[in-house]
Amino acid sequence: MRLLAAALTVLCLGGFALLGCSGKTDKLSKQDARELANSRSDLDDALDTAETLRTSDSEARRLRARVQKIIGDGSLEGKGKPDEFGLAALGRLRDLAPSLVVEDGGSVRALDGEETSAFLTYAVKDPARALYPAAQREVANIERVTGGEDVGADTKIPKLRDQTVEAYLREAQRDTRSLWPSLSRRLAKAREGL
Repeated sequence: MRLLAAALTVLCLGGFALLGCSGKTDKLSKQDARELANSRSDLDDALDTAETLRTSDSEARRLRARVQKIIGDGSLEGKGKPDEFGLAALGRLRDLAPSLVVEDGGSVRALDGEETSAFLTYAVKDPARALYPAAQREVANIERVTGGEDVGADTKIPKLRDQTVEAYLREAQRDTRSLWPSLSRRLAKAREGL
């Protein structure tokens, strides 16, 4: 019996040092940590834009009109990679409503058609719905990254000052509750699954 206990101790201290005896990793990989940091930032952008739209009908109309003007100027109509005018238009859109553009490494890359369509359709009459596709995309990414078998409640996110995955999910759940209750429930379920 002592031999078995000693062998298990060696396994926990040796081969499973990175995962701990629970089989859960202590820290997320740099890539996963970066994805969670980016998803949280993008989710916050969607929340901020939706709150701006909810604050004032006149501000919602003004913001929608500015987005429509940029999209309607023709610089984003070409197929493939945007030219310099398209990139400039995407930059202006990112300043107005960051959730409407697709970024890669901090650079704007494309217009997100589904999210832009929802924004233009609902910005004035239903701000939460206007930004729902953007928020849903980020919640799906959060679920994917935190849903791994090796991710536990106490797993730390290095890119976010070693915040635990459980705390990260709890904050995202709280912040989405009033605008997107269904997304908040999905985040709660992800937290329960840790």
